[in-house]
Amino acid sequence: MKYKISINPLVDFSRGTDAKKRRIVKDSKNPPILRVGWYQTPRACIKKSLSENGNSEPIIQGLEKLKNKIVSKPQQINNKFSSLEAMRKFLNVEIPEILKNHDLTLVKKRNIKSTFINDVEVLVSPDIVFIINYKGEKYMGGVKIHLSKGNIFDLNESKMVATVLHKHISEIASKYNAKPLTDICFAIDVFGERIVSASKRTKKILSKIYMICDEVKQFWNVA
Repeated sequence: MKYKISINPLVDFSRGTDAKKRRIVKDSKNPPILRVGWYQTPRACIKKSLSENGNSEPIIQGLEKLKNKIVSKPQQINNKFSSLEAMRKFLNVEIPEILKNHDLTLVKKRNIKSTFINDVEVLVSPDIVFIINYKGEKYMGGVKIHLSKGNIFDLNESKMVATVLHKHISEIASKYNAKPLTDICFAIDVFGERIVSASKRTKKILSKIYMICDEVKQFWNVA
C-alpha cells in the first residue's frame, strides 16, 4: 500500500483530534480532482516577492489587482477578502537578511517533489527552490508557504515543515552541484506572520515526524 500525504496536512494531522486525523487521511487517499483555487493570487505574489529578495512591489501590485477584481459568489467574496488579508499580513513578515542580501538562482524544473519518511511519501512541493553562491560555494535552499487563516502553525510546527523541506533539499542538491543548508530552508506561515528556517538538530525533529508517519499509516489502513 502506498501512503502519501502533503507536508502541511501532515503537520496539521500531528495535532488533530481522531476525527480530524481521519478526515485528513481520507483527503490524502482521495484528493479532489478539482481543487478550489484559494489564495492563488497571494501565493503567486509572495513567491515573486521572495524570489526578488523580499521586494514588496509584487505584493502591492497584487493588492491593487485584487481590490479591483469583481466577484459575486459568496465563496469568491470570502476568498478575495482572505487573500487581501494574507498579502497585508505578509508585508509584516520580517524577511531574513540571508534572503535579502544574496542573488537567488531559481530552480524551476524539478521532477522530484517528495521525500520518504517511515515508508510514507511526504509531498513537500516547495513553493520556490533556489541556489545562492557564497565564497565560491553553491548552496541550495527553498521556501514552503502555509496559507490558512483558520489554521495557523506555531513556531515548532513551522520548524517541522522547514526541517522536512531541508531533508528534501538534501536529496536533490547534488544534482545541481550544490550543498543543502538549513539556514536557507524556510517555512513561512503567512497568517502567523512568521518565517523560520530548518532546525540544525534535524535528527530530533525527523524522529518526531517518523512517529507521526507511523500514526498516518495506522489511520490510512482504517480510513
